[in-house]
Amino acid sequence: MPDTTPRSGWRPTRTQKIIVALLLLIVWTAMANSWTDKGCNLGQSYVYVISHGGSPDRDQGCEDEPGGPVYTDQYYG
Repeated sequence: MPDTTPRSGWRPTRTQKIIVALLLLIVWTAMANSWTDKGCNLGQSYVYVISHGGSPDRDQGCEDEPGGPVYTDQYYG
């Protein structure tokens, strides 16, 4: 006898998954932009959003060094 009982619980559609992914990307980009305002490269900024848990604190940022911007927790920009 085939199982004809409906599944319990809500399951997101493909469109809903895409919308959520785009919203997360927009939020991630906005937070990364706050790191670029503190002197970091865009690539570094995306990594810092994940590794530092979001936007920079008042004393976090990047300082120019000969090899490129470097993270510091004593930023006075």
